[in-house]
Amino acid sequence: MRAEGAISVKAVIKGKKREVKEVCIRKDKKTKDFNYIRKIARMNDIPVKELGQEELEAMASGKSHGGVLAEVSFRKEDLLEEGDVFFLDGIEDPYNLGYAMRTLYAFGVKNVILNDRDYSLMEGQLLKSSAGAYDLLNIQIAKDPVSIVKDMKENGYHVYGLYRGEEPKDVFDVTFEPKSLFLLGGEKRGIHSDLLELCDDYLFISYGSDFRNSLNACAALDVVATLLYAQRRK
Repeated sequence: MRAEGAISVKAVIKGKKREVKEVCIRKDKKTKDFNYIRKIARMNDIPVKELGQEELEAMASGKSHGGVLAEVSFRKEDLLEEGDVFFLDGIEDPYNLGYAMRTLYAFGVKNVILNDRDYSLMEGQLLKSSAGAYDLLNIQIAKDPVSIVKDMKENGYHVYGLYRGEEPKDVFDVTFEPKSLFLLGGEKRGIHSDLLELCDDYLFISYGSDFRNSLNACAALDVVATLLYAQRRK
């Protein structure tokens, strides 16, 4: 596959989540940003091709490459690191999923669990919509979601489900546990029932108005990630 655009290309090189076979740059692009891409590519022993505009256009899938693209392998799955984890259960649209990853990475979250599906056809979109965060996070694919969550509970993780279940807690009043796993569901079906049963606490987002409708999944994630960051930075 090809990563297109300066942000995506920098992310695939720096993230080291995949093999970067070569970087192709429009030869008349001599800005600081493009020279930086040339530098980090060569530092990582990645071939750099200097191409004319027509050659680059013929290789690109769209018009948003901005003068640089990279030929890369598909992304590797990661082991999660110590720290907070977000399980995005059912957020499948590549733009929403990329937006969620961008937010999490920006607020210092390193670990994401995703549902088991083939992401290969949307990797280019995920790189762009996440502003490169897709290759900077640790991502685990949940082939057996229940077992993963059970194992994390046994390893000391406190499981929060963003769900108005029985006796939910206002997210603005919660002090998050040192090792926290957050479950967020997609807008079609929410969090899977088998996972809800494993939650230690349910969370809801209280409003500052009489608004009666729910926030979409990405907006809810923004709230939780912001509050988590505010607590962790103290």
